[in-house]
Amino acid sequence: MSVQTTHRHVTVTDPASGSALNLFYREAGPAHAPAVLLLHGFPSSSHQYRRLIERLATKYRVVAPDLPGFGFSDAPAPAAFGYTFDHLAQVTEAFADAVGLGRYALYLFDYGAPVGFRVATQRPERVTALISQNGNAYEEGLSDGWQPIRAYWKEPTQANRDALRGFLQAGTTQFQYMHGEADTSLIAPESYTLDQYFLDRPGNDEIQLDLLGDYQSNLAAYPAFHEYFRTHQPPTLAVWGKNDPFFLPAGAEAFRRDLPAAEIRFVDGGHFPLESHADEVADIVVPFLARHIDTEHGAALFGALDATSAPAEANAHFDTMRQVFGFVPNLGYALAADPAVLGAYLGWLQALGSSSLSPVAQQVAMAAASHANGAAYGVAVHATLAGAVGAPAVITQALRDGVALQDPALEAVRRFATAIVSKRTQVSDADIADLKAAGYDRAAAVAIAMAVAGKTLVNTVAHLAQTEIDAGFQA
Repeated sequence: MSVQTTHRHVTVTDPASGSALNLFYREAGPAHAPAVLLLHGFPSSSHQYRRLIERLATKYRVVAPDLPGFGFSDAPAPAAFGYTFDHLAQVTEAFADAVGLGRYALYLFDYGAPVGFRVATQRPERVTALISQNGNAYEEGLSDGWQPIRAYWKEPTQANRDALRGFLQAGTTQFQYMHGEADTSLIAPESYTLDQYFLDRPGNDEIQLDLLGDYQSNLAAYPAFHEYFRTHQPPTLAVWGKNDPFFLPAGAEAFRRDLPAAEIRFVDGGHFPLESHADEVADIVVPFLARHIDTEHGAALFGALDATSAPAEANAHFDTMRQVFGFVPNLGYALAADPAVLGAYLGWLQALGSSSLSPVAQQVAMAAASHANGAAYGVAVHATLAGAVGAPAVITQALRDGVALQDPALEAVRRFATAIVSKRTQVSDADIADLKAAGYDRAAAVAIAMAVAGKTLVNTVAHLAQTEIDAGFQA
């Protein structure tokens, strides 16, 4: 389903000066859905989130402003505004109020991180979750690339300030997008070109130099951020381009020091991983948000997932599941909300087992469909069952990771199942040709389609019930 992104301006009152500020923002998604506030970094704007907005807005109200001095928002002269991270955080709070954001998850990148962490420390009751994408909060996350900036902090002379002007040049902007990317052809040139257009506006250099100088205040604020983490324990995901030349992977790992339950994920990208890995990042972010900010799912809809809450008509189906799995999976209790559906699912499993696909290929197709649907429960189940029917560990681990399989025939099954999901059943001639080249015929194509169809049912129910992965299906 296509999601329309709107592009608007809103006037807010600057809390520091009382003057009016015209702020640009992008918004998409249902107005009544849980909200996600995206804060960009240097030297970019909300433009960096254009692809992620489309992915998140199918479920959430997504709002991405341009900070003052960036993008299409007002950029008052430094003498009139005072470009500090404290001030940007104050304006961000005013913006959230102006557009009616009551509670929201914060998605933070680069400069957006210290801005957002300030907002969170001031309004902890409003923050439903934190996602830090190359957004640093720990000293060990800062690379040696910060040395010229540190020199300016230590001695704020004009000479040291002028030495930072290289950070504002077109070559540096392009470097930030390209460094650490295996395939730079994936980087859209309008990304760094638009950033440079705004950097080159008269007077913007002084704005950016002021903020580079004030970045040291963020390091001074780290203890306050850490105290907020320890005290409030917000659900937190750090998803990082691991080849970032400025913010090191150690900065992501460090979140676990104060947030033991933080989820840490890396993608093989650089400082702007959304330019080349937007789908991969979204496939990490959407399930995280579903687990932590969806309010009408899980227990709110299903109650407890156990035999005591299941209709009596489901008991015979539970006996069947015990014979197959050795226990009743949590998903079985969820499907039992309507015993007829659980019965149909078990019948479907039996029919698929009689299809032309080998037992391992069946599990590969179901794991691939589950991965494409962002259904971690289904991935765990079918990776486990693939091992149970003879798949080697290298295959089961690849299924859990959602990566290519070493076995060409099984990889063809994985790719075809993924294509059915990602292309909404409209597979291409190329998809069919690849399947046939691996030795499969029309019977296999239909069987894979059957596997995907069944996973549409159970993946949906797993999402609705927010089903926890059973111990028997854990890696």
